[in-house]
Amino acid sequence: MEIYESRGLSRADASFIVGRLLAKPKRALDTFVRDEIGLSAKTMGSPIAAAVGSLLAFALGASVPLAPFLLLSGAAAFALTIAATLAALFLVGLGVSRLTHRQPVRSGLRQAALGLLASRCDLWDGALLGDRGFTD
Repeated sequence: MEIYESRGLSRADASFIVGRLLAKPKRALDTFVRDEIGLSAKTMGSPIAAAVGSLLAFALGASVPLAPFLLLSGAAAFALTIAATLAALFLVGLGVSRLTHRQPVRSGLRQAALGLLASRCDLWDGALLGDRGFTD
C-alpha cells in the first residue's frame, strides 16, 4: 500500500488495488518484484546469455595468469604471472568502482589485495594438503 500511496493514491484506492493484486498470488508477486525491487521479465536477461557471459569471463580471467607460461618459463614466467594478475585485479577493481561509485584507485587496490589474500590462502591449503599426502 505504501508504494501506491507514495504515488499519490488515497489509502482507500491503494487498499483496493492491493486487495485485487493479492487475489492472485502470482500477479501479486510479479507486481511486488517489479515495483519494490525493479525487476521484470523485460529487464531480466536470458539465463543462457548469463551462463555464456560467465563462461567467457571465467575463461578470460583464467587466461591472465596462464598466458606468461605460454611465452616464457621458470622465474620470469612466474614473475610476469604475478604482475599480470595484479594488474588485471586492479583493472577489475576500477570497473567495480564505476558500478559502486566508490573511489577508483582505492577500489582497484582493494581488489588486488583481496586477490593476494586469496592466493595466500590457496598456498596454505596446498601446504596443508600436501603434508598429508593428498597431492601425490
